[in-house]
Amino acid sequence: MRKLLEIWLENRFYYVHANGTNSILRTINVGTVQGSILGPILYALFIRPLYDIEKLTTFADDNYIISWSTTKEKTLEILKNKLDKILKWLKDSGLKVNENKTELCIFHRNETTEGQLQIGESLIVSKEDMNVLGMTFDSKLKWGPQVSRAIKGANKALQAIKMIRKFFTTLEIIQLLTSNFFSRLYYGSEVWHLPTLNQNLKQLLLSASANALKVSCNTYDRSISYLELHKQSKRALPTELCIYKHSLLLYKVIREEQPKRDWIDLNFQMINTRRQLSFETRNTSNYKVGNNNLSNRLSSLNKKIQLQDLNLPFESYKIKCKMMFLNQV
Repeated sequence: MRKLLEIWLENRFYYVHANGTNSILRTINVGTVQGSILGPILYALFIRPLYDIEKLTTFADDNYIISWSTTKEKTLEILKNKLDKILKWLKDSGLKVNENKTELCIFHRNETTEGQLQIGESLIVSKEDMNVLGMTFDSKLKWGPQVSRAIKGANKALQAIKMIRKFFTTLEIIQLLTSNFFSRLYYGSEVWHLPTLNQNLKQLLLSASANALKVSCNTYDRSISYLELHKQSKRALPTELCIYKHSLLLYKVIREEQPKRDWIDLNFQMINTRRQLSFETRNTSNYKVGNNNLSNRLSSLNKKIQLQDLNLPFESYKIKCKMMFLNQV
């Protein structure tokens, strides 16, 4: 196996193409082949020892460090110590690090979110929001920038569908909307589409959803409300979809006990008595961004989910939740 890997990695060359001209071939003896199956695996093996030093949240070569404490100053100190150790390991391992690409965002519900870190020779100043895998996390986790981003991205797809709608049947247009518009509108919604989302943001989502459904109607009746339009189109309202997705989230946390930290927290916050037949959790404001705390989010399901239903197979539970929250099977 080792010999096969050596053969695959050896004798590789590269050139640069610019303005219609190619450079000379040069030998390359570092890295892996981009787009290959083995590339990500070898990278993961190479970077694995770093996780023994610090706990990272990683997707491909994007790494995120999270720290918290009683004060902002203490949190920044902890964060700097972690980053210094990570930076040292990366450089000692022969990797080039661009400290200027490091971003800092301080999350707090009330206090100022300004702060800075000295990483190597670079001074990193905190930002009001941070983009993570296509989602925008704002410093107070109010999710306004993310809702705007989701609607803007979905509307781009909607504009393209409007241009070609005459070539498709109504059913095909609905399928196009589902796969290209609504998939963008609700991308990552398990994270940002909270039951406590600001009412104005909920209205923006409703309007965006309704504007898309108008495209699937041959003759749109302007006298009907957005709510009626969704009902006629058999499309869940944003508020209905929110609580439905949270019901699925509850099942996964309870049954799979993942993420572990959230499962432990939820067990502490759940109300458990001998006569308890339905799910119920306490709402807590101990957290600085409490509305985003899992037990607080799941409190929207209080007395709506029977505890015995959480023992059903997932598909059976899913169908039951659709009937309860989406009025469909």
